[in-house]
Amino acid sequence: MPGAVDGFEGFEALVELVRLRYRRLRRRLGREDTPPILACVQPSLHDRPGLLAGIAEHLRPADRRKKPVPYTYVDLGTDRSVRPGADHDLAPIDVDDVVELRKILSAMTGQLGTGNGGKYKFRRFFLVNWLLKIEVPQPDGGPSAISGKMFRRALATAGDDGTETARYALDSLPRVVGTAVLLVVTAYLRVLHSGRIPGPGRAYRWFRTQDFLPRGDDSFAELAYRITAHQWQSQDPAQIARLLVGAFLQDLREAYPRRGWFRRYRTTFPIVLLDGITRSNGGYALIRAVADVRNETRTFDPLLLMTTSRLVPPLAEPPAEDSSLESQSPAQLLQGWNQRSEALSRRREIVAWIIPITVHDRAAGEPPGPAARYLSRPPTPWRRTRVARGVSVLVALAVIGGGYTAYGMVDDERRCGDGFQWRDGTSWIGSDPIADSVSRIDGTCVGVSDGSNSLLLPSSQFDDVRGLIFAQNEQVRQLHEQAPQRPLMTLVFIAAVADQVGVDNALAAQREQLAGMAVVQARQLDRDRSGEPLLRVLIANAGPQLGHTRFVVDRLRVLMKDDPSIVAATGLHESRESTQAMVKELAAAGIPSIAATLTADTMVRTSRLYFQISPQNRREAAVAAAYLDQLMKKGRDPFGHRLTRRVRLYKSADPQDTYSQNLAADLEESLGRRGVAVTTTSIRPDGRGADGLDAERAGRDACDAKGEAVLYAARGLTDFQAFLDGITDRCPKQPPYVLAGDDVTKHVAERKVSAANRAVPYQYLSLAIAPELGGAASPAAANFYQRLKELFNYESDPERSRTLDGHAALSFDAGYTAVLAVRFLAENNIAVSSATLWPALLSITDAGGQQRRYEGVTGTIDFGGRIDQRVPVNKPVYIVTFRDGKATAKDNLVCGAPADRESALTKPWCPVDQ
Repeated sequence: MPGAVDGFEGFEALVELVRLRYRRLRRRLGREDTPPILACVQPSLHDRPGLLAGIAEHLRPADRRKKPVPYTYVDLGTDRSVRPGADHDLAPIDVDDVVELRKILSAMTGQLGTGNGGKYKFRRFFLVNWLLKIEVPQPDGGPSAISGKMFRRALATAGDDGTETARYALDSLPRVVGTAVLLVVTAYLRVLHSGRIPGPGRAYRWFRTQDFLPRGDDSFAELAYRITAHQWQSQDPAQIARLLVGAFLQDLREAYPRRGWFRRYRTTFPIVLLDGITRSNGGYALIRAVADVRNETRTFDPLLLMTTSRLVPPLAEPPAEDSSLESQSPAQLLQGWNQRSEALSRRREIVAWIIPITVHDRAAGEPPGPAARYLSRPPTPWRRTRVARGVSVLVALAVIGGGYTAYGMVDDERRCGDGFQWRDGTSWIGSDPIADSVSRIDGTCVGVSDGSNSLLLPSSQFDDVRGLIFAQNEQVRQLHEQAPQRPLMTLVFIAAVADQVGVDNALAAQREQLAGMAVVQARQLDRDRSGEPLLRVLIANAGPQLGHTRFVVDRLRVLMKDDPSIVAATGLHESRESTQAMVKELAAAGIPSIAATLTADTMVRTSRLYFQISPQNRREAAVAAAYLDQLMKKGRDPFGHRLTRRVRLYKSADPQDTYSQNLAADLEESLGRRGVAVTTTSIRPDGRGADGLDAERAGRDACDAKGEAVLYAARGLTDFQAFLDGITDRCPKQPPYVLAGDDVTKHVAERKVSAANRAVPYQYLSLAIAPELGGAASPAAANFYQRLKELFNYESDPERSRTLDGHAALSFDAGYTAVLAVRFLAENNIAVSSATLWPALLSITDAGGQQRRYEGVTGTIDFGGRIDQRVPVNKPVYIVTFRDGKATAKDNLVCGAPADRESALTKPWCPVDQ
């Protein structure tokens, strides 16, 4: 094309002028960024065509693989008729001008909608153009006819071949469904076409706000009817022209930003090249309409319009002498236009947007100017490229993911999470009510878990038991889905564990209690009968000495709102004031407590929702007093040493230690009734406090008990080991006779700790013992211990074998007692809940001929049929001998119910509950 454009003076400067205005200068564009109309005046237009064709050629890149600048070239030069004279008064636009204008705009939109043209969409223009073509001859009911045609037009776009395809799609549906779809679509289109909703209806809303549209009724159908084929010619043609151009520019304006992350960023304005415009072919009318719309809206639009004509449009005046590119540089022309355009636009001047440029033919023999460079598409700013946006998305996802991970780690630490709770996929933060029921307080993980959180019970001693309970909970969920007729119940095991290094030696008893719950759960999974309850176990840790009771109970309240299967709590391994507070809080939340190992007399008075499986301290003290009484009558202790009728009693100095204070008081009372003198001494726990001796000095003090029985009613962990150390240090060859309370079973349970004591033999009271210690091998006990051995491998490990303290069996009886109560509810068609469980527990008795007592692993469970009882009647108490570093089966005794009198271990002096 260079040879064709060599004949025009200033062609190179003209290309430079286009280059200065076709680029997008910034991201956000305002009215001042709207490009001008470059009106090239060429007197020899019909003799020397090709100016705009040469510009178009320069818009195509030299490398065909690159995309060209979006443009459209429309040649209107076939019409050579020229109206004489200037048009200073701007003759009104007539119907013929509108017809020609529609042709030009149709040609422009057709090319701009293609790939090289920029892929612009012209919804408003196509709608106006369609309305101008359709015929709605009915003078009455025209708007309703418009609505029908609009409806059919919308449906026709549903298929490749228009309405027929859409109708077939509806006909292929069942009649009822097809009718419903048609009604819904009809209602949607009616609302859409009303122009009253944003979003998909914004094109119709635009029509209702245009001053270019002949006004009528407020409905879109009425407005549209006025510009149909038989109506628009009776309207003002100038308004119709401005409506067409306004729709065209609004479509450009809306499509230009290309919103969205992955839509290509536009770096150039769309260029329209109109070659050979006149007053008769619609070209002048287009310039007038564009200028009018811009003056009226004063809003940015991206159209860069470039025309050629023989006179300056739209006034058809001859060009000024200083309008050529030889007299002014492209930059000067733009600067002058920028200075005057704002003022002219405010005055609604039609020439506000026009830069007239005179193009002369190059004189014969005059050498051509420097070759004009091609106008290439400017590169997209790196921030706007698809790669950059993709990277931005990846970075955003990485930041979100990193932030989530960081927050997750912080939240994981806060709520003692276990690595986002991996199981069956990821449990997202905030999505699992169980996972969100754990938190770290004062360095200890407290809250409620279904067994998935390994940090809630941090010691490795719990891993086997906790893992099994979690797996069995999942089995319970699956079985309940398969057999919903089986009642579902949930028990909450309350632990008191500190998250500290070196606490493992204090956790065996609680681990054994939890193991007992696992056996109950496994037993119910094995019983495949419709009336047998399925047991789910939740693990709760309230911290050392249940110091975070309120937090745990609050979490249980939240869980109970969504899980009515939570019926009771168990565990609660020490009788303290904090334990009583826990029982009261649970009762306030409507949760009954079934304690396995608590013995303090005052516990049963804490709440009517409190039950326990173990005997009370008063029975334990009565058994100890009766046993000592018969030993004192003989004058010898079980180890052959002299024994008088005097007792030294050691208890805890901690007034909040309900167990120790109560047991000591019961021992004093029981021994006093038998005429035995008692001297009581307090032990400072862990050397704290101002009253009494510490445990090691108390042991030394016990060596002075010549012929006196030493009763130990303080805690087994850690004071009892220090107590024994004091005796070993001072009188290992002649130690006093020691009879300890049941809490010492926790000390005995730690084999590695208790086995170190071989110098001081002693006896201790126990609430249950394993068969290895001479316990009666009842069917219930045989079944339980066999299943315990099957579930936990460490039961056969000589390094980590059964504790022999009976805590697992006691916990099993506590859990199974709740199962019996739920079964009773199910048999009587009573809803299973925490509110109905505690009356059902009272039904476990033979009183009143009910015959519902439970022959448990640790003895008979019979609550006596009284609401103030809630403690088993005549529950067995064992007296176990410890010598040579271990508890032995020799010389062990049991005081149980009257039915147990014939047991080999039972003696006639054993007391019976009144």
